[in-house]
Amino acid sequence: MKKNIIASLLSLGHWRKSPFVGVLGRYGVLLLLLFGLSAKDSGCGRSKPVRPAEPATQARPADYLLRKLNNRDVSEIQAISARAQIYAEGEGRSVSANANIIWIRDSVLWVNVKKLGIEAARALITKDSIFLINRLDKTYSARGLESLQKQYSLPEGFPLLQQAVLASAWFFPDILLQSDIKDELHRLSGANASHGVEYRLEEGSFALRSETFIQPKDARSLTLGFGNYKKLPGVGAFPYLRSIEAYSPETGAVRLELELSDIDIESPKNYRFEIPKHYEKIE
Repeated sequence: MKKNIIASLLSLGHWRKSPFVGVLGRYGVLLLLLFGLSAKDSGCGRSKPVRPAEPATQARPADYLLRKLNNRDVSEIQAISARAQIYAEGEGRSVSANANIIWIRDSVLWVNVKKLGIEAARALITKDSIFLINRLDKTYSARGLESLQKQYSLPEGFPLLQQAVLASAWFFPDILLQSDIKDELHRLSGANASHGVEYRLEEGSFALRSETFIQPKDARSLTLGFGNYKKLPGVGAFPYLRSIEAYSPETGAVRLELELSDIDIESPKNYRFEIPKHYEKIE
């Protein structure tokens, strides 16, 4: 039975050559930012954009919106484990998979990705490094997290990842934000010498719906989206739907969607990350 499953997996040339394995290698840090959904090879449908529950009609002062964002206290959450459906598209192709995710505050972010029940990839991010294992090609990579920050113009490393896992906004300390309304959501926006930023919030709940970081000089952008907020015991409102949209001149546009389930914050889960000796290291 297992041989049949493996044969089916490896026969999916679209999966092996799909953006997912490529994205995991080139955009691995982006995949791990969040906790997606359909694929052409699976017959599933992609999620539809979620409209705000209550449209914003009157602009709020920027300091009022900032207070609302900062009032969300997630400091007591020390660990999160969850399952996720993941959808990835890029380079004109798309693919879906399942994943298990473990985050431990100020420590690690661990993910394993499966297709047809077989592990295809495993990743580990620490405060200064990222390690990726590609089971299909029997390869692995190990890089400093700062190299990916530079490559994809991320404004911060592990702290930004951690804030994104918790659906909390990450701010530049030197950017003054202005407020207005865009697409029925409250918007905070501003810029410094290197980056432009934008945050969008729901009316009423003032939940964070997206944050965007733009580097105009190099035409790079990253948008983190949050939706389908549900009440999570011990946390309050927590988004079960996440998205990542990234663009760079080298890779073009890449989109990831992640839909969470079985979220647990009560007890840290054990995780394993061992690189087989016969795997080839790649850069």
